[in-house]
Amino acid sequence: MCFSASASFIASGGLATLGVATLVVSKKQDKILALIPILFAIQQFLEGIQWLYLNSGTHSTFIGYSFLFFAFIVWPVYVPSFIFILDEKRRKVLKWFVILGSIVSIYFLALLLSEPIFVSKVHACVSYTFHFPFKYPAMILYLLTVFAPLVISSLKIFRWFGLLVGIFGIIAGLFFWLTFTSVWCFFAAAVSSMFFFYIKFKGPRVIVVNK
Repeated sequence: MCFSASASFIASGGLATLGVATLVVSKKQDKILALIPILFAIQQFLEGIQWLYLNSGTHSTFIGYSFLFFAFIVWPVYVPSFIFILDEKRRKVLKWFVILGSIVSIYFLALLLSEPIFVSKVHACVSYTFHFPFKYPAMILYLLTVFAPLVISSLKIFRWFGLLVGIFGIIAGLFFWLTFTSVWCFFAAAVSSMFFFYIKFKGPRVIVVNK
């Protein structure tokens, strides 16, 4: 989490436990969805380690790059991909967001490999900053890649996830702009817990056979 080392580790442990439980109760086709809390758990664990460095008066560049790897490289590909796999009705449209997400991830990967990052503590939150050209167009494409597949999905669970993450994204942007990446990732991690309840309690798929 973005507010302290202990909070980050607690969030990480809770998400990891929930993620494992989700994997246990999920069917084969839902495994990709069940991994989301686990991936967020790893990301929150990394931020917990970063807090330990910050509290000692320094920071870890490696941990910073690792955290941003999830934020800017994993999620732009993973989000449209798992929706593409699970939402058969909208695959013709969703495939373009998988392609767009791959392009966005490659763009940020190139930046992280070439640009230094700066990690600091700002108002009890962690700030990750680095220079990149075409900042606003790049962020618009990033948000489009993450949000659009959720919004256009035919599955309600994804639309609800997109709505909640979007609301928390607005809150993070309004009140935590300097530490937006850290705060928003925490909010998205917390919301991902809904996938456990979705997988555990959803009914079986009904297959209609035409006679």
